[in-house]
Order: sequence, then structure tokens, then C-alpha cells
Amino acid sequence: MTAACRESCCNVTPRRTVGELFERGFRRMRESPLPVEGETCADGDDNQARFSMDLRDGRIAALGFRASPCATLIAYCELICETAPGLSPDLAGAMTPRQLTDTLEGVPALKQDRAALAIAAFRAALSKVSQLHDH
Repeated sequence: MTAACRESCCNVTPRRTVGELFERGFRRMRESPLPVEGETCADGDDNQARFSMDLRDGRIAALGFRASPCATLIAYCELICETAPGLSPDLAGAMTPRQLTDTLEGVPALKQDRAALAIAAFRAALSKVSQLHDH
């Protein structure tokens, strides 16, 4: 029996395990912030996250983030970055922590609250987009 190829050339969708999302997210965090930056959000455990984004034609073109060195938080932020491009800010803002926890299996219940922090930080960036368009 041969195992399925996990290389990007053979894989239709990106791998979505905490480890793989963490690796991609860790690389993304090294990139410069994008033009629109949201406020930093924090939780009671001193974890922090902040998103930046670029919009084109009323849609999210690209996302970036900075987050505390928590593998689960970084994985949830990266999942948002891989899911939201191409969406309108209104549609992207409807994303929920539950959708993240349902998509990323294997996260211990103790760390699933990181999804709420990732969504809060993402919505803070979306709020900044809304403020910029109102002025």
C-alpha cells in the first residue's frame, strides 16, 4: 500500500493540520504588514493577535498577521488567511470561531478558545476597513 502524496503539486487543497498551518503561518508572520492594520486583540492568557489586509475591488486580496508564539493561535490565524481572500469584508466578517474549530480538527478543548481571539483580531481589521471607507 502506498501513502497518498502530500506534496503541494499533488494536493488539491492545502493541508489543514495545526502543524502545517503553524509552519505556513510562522512564515507569513515574517512578511511586512499590509496597508490596512487592525488593532491588536488579546485574551486573558496574554495571547495577542493582529491582522493586516489589502483590498482590491471591494474584496480581500491578501491577509497578514502577527500573533503570540502559540502554535494553535498561529494555526487559526493562518486558517483565516487561507480562507478569506476573495471574499467581501461583509461575508468574511460572518466567519465564526466555531467554523475555525470545526475546520481544524485535533485541537485540544483547552486551546480552542484561541479561535475566538483570532476571529476578534480579524474583525478588528475588518472594522478598520469599514472606518476607512466611511471617511
